[in-house]
Amino acid sequence: MVEASARRQALSLATLLGLFLALVVPALPPLIGTIFYGTAQTGARVGWGLVLHWANFAAVIVVVLLVERQGLASIGVRPLRWWTIPLGLLAGFVIVPVSGFLVNASGASSDTHFVAFLQSLPFTTRLLLVVTAGVFEETLYRGYALERLASLFNNKWLAAAVTVALFTLAHISAVGLAHLLPVFIISVLITLLYLWRRDLVLNAVAHATIDGIGLLLVPLLSHHGSV
Repeated sequence: MVEASARRQALSLATLLGLFLALVVPALPPLIGTIFYGTAQTGARVGWGLVLHWANFAAVIVVVLLVERQGLASIGVRPLRWWTIPLGLLAGFVIVPVSGFLVNASGASSDTHFVAFLQSLPFTTRLLLVVTAGVFEETLYRGYALERLASLFNNKWLAAAVTVALFTLAHISAVGLAHLLPVFIISVLITLLYLWRRDLVLNAVAHATIDGIGLLLVPLLSHHGSV
């Protein structure tokens, strides 16, 4: 009995650590960047943010495998099927216009200055940003946090609401309060996609596609259009 109680406590502490890494730590790199670089966006700041994000991602995986002693299936990693990547690409290409329509209908606006800054970065950096958004953000917010909170609350919708709120708020330092609604709308749509299939790889592909359209495809088309 004592051993079972100790195991439950250890699991609880491990999950608490994982949730801290998944929901709190992602908001820290922008704050650290502000200390060293001020409010100005720079390539160096983006580079350090990428390094910290991947370190955080690795820490969450370590918690899942070595501390919680659970498999990757517990955070939504499913066997790759023939339709996983095509469906993820399709979902991304659908979410972009749907979210754009909802943003325009609400009268909100995106932070065009921040988007322009990201699009001005070297192609390799933009590609890393796209991959990081798909893998890092989906693993921490949807795969880990949503699944663990759904188990704790016994309610996937409450877990989804919490992760959507914290994901949105984590972008304040990047886009500002005035431009959070577009982030919120995309977060809701990508979360609904996860709740539909509970497939982390599918979500990672969809999220990377969404960011890839803005950071890779649009600059490419603009470049060819200006030639």
